[in-house]
Amino acid sequence: MKTLLVLYPIYPYAYALIGPQEPYEIKKKYGHIYQRLMNKRYPDFQRVWVMFSNEDFLEKPDMSMLWEGINIGKNDIVTACGVTFNDHTAKGIYPANPEIIINACPQPIERLVVGGFHFWDCVETVAKYAYEKGIRVMVDDDLTDFFFWKVKNNKGVPSSSCIPSSFADSIKMEQKKLRKYGFQRAADIRKARENKPWLVEF
Repeated sequence: MKTLLVLYPIYPYAYALIGPQEPYEIKKKYGHIYQRLMNKRYPDFQRVWVMFSNEDFLEKPDMSMLWEGINIGKNDIVTACGVTFNDHTAKGIYPANPEIIINACPQPIERLVVGGFHFWDCVETVAKYAYEKGIRVMVDDDLTDFFFWKVKNNKGVPSSSCIPSSFADSIKMEQKKLRKYGFQRAADIRKARENKPWLVEF
């Protein structure tokens, strides 16, 4: 089955990346654009959302922190990571057990796309694990924390026109930007993705 896996779409993460000064409707708009992008790119994928665990029942997802603007579809799967948000933030317990998360997806996985928060942490950890298990996996940069920088127009307002609906077009856009960054920065970006087949190489 083709699967889109989204890790921790919760408002504490989204708000920290958007900025606390933004009004509620703008914060909600980011969520709408994020989900619209998912729908356009992966319309026929099974969607699996990973949430932190409920304080009283660790096997149940805590939906109280769901990012506004995100709607869970009737055929979507929502699973809990086994760690509460409080235990993660207060006690430093790492929430991304990749085995638990991958096993929560319908099996067998024909193709896996991973998004969510954060790119260089939980997202890459889970994608790397999937790759090592022989799963055809890719991280969609635009559905990670990079989304919040890419989606802003020149006025600093979120706009769906800032991110192409096609992932291939988005890669071309990033390659074009990379040529403007200067040799050292471009080299650093490429090196960070080197020998990681689950990440897109620009």
